[in-house]
Parts: sequence; C-alpha cells; structure tokens
Amino acid sequence: MENMAIVAMSSKDIRKAMVINSRIGNQFLTGYLLSLGNELRKRMSEGVIEVWFTKKSGEVAHRFATTKSSLVKNHINGRGISGEQRNVITFWDVEKGAWRSMQIQSILKVC
Repeated sequence: MENMAIVAMSSKDIRKAMVINSRIGNQFLTGYLLSLGNELRKRMSEGVIEVWFTKKSGEVAHRFATTKSSLVKNHINGRGISGEQRNVITFWDVEKGAWRSMQIQSILKVC
C-alpha cells in the first residue's frame, strides 16, 4: 500500500489553499505556503516580525510587520476590506505607520 496522509483543514484554510494554488499551480508548495501564512499571522499577532517580500512592481520590500492588538488597536477603524476578503496578508507597518499587505507567495524571508 502506498504511503498516504490525511490532513484535516478548516473551510477557511481550504479556501486559502485554493487561492494559493490558483496563483502558483503547485500543490506541494501550496501546502507549505498555507502553513507559512498561518505561522506568519500567529507570529505577527504576538509581536513585530521582520519580513522581505516582492512587491507587484518586482521591487523587494523590507518591513517590520505586526498585528499585535496592543500595537494596532488605535489604527483599526472597521471601514476597510479585510485582507482575508482580498486574499492577502494584512499587517501594520511599524516604520511607515500604515496598513500594508502582501501575497503569501511573494515572501522571500522572515525573521
């Protein structure tokens, strides 16, 4: 019998995986990027992380990103469209003092 793995995923993660796979067309990398995105969101909710990613223009961006509630609560107004709805990872850019977003497949390095 071949090796087989069973993976349990939430409907939210299934939707994210479908979006990622439609962008990159690689099921193996889709699973990796889904896991990376979830870990990244967790780390940003706990503090500030350093991240490098490729912008749509092709330029490499370097940001200090967070979603930690004590750091961003004064910057949430509830009038925008969430990153979840736009299929991007949204974060507060600590240096720029503004909300920014990135696509998971554009991430180059996280510290």
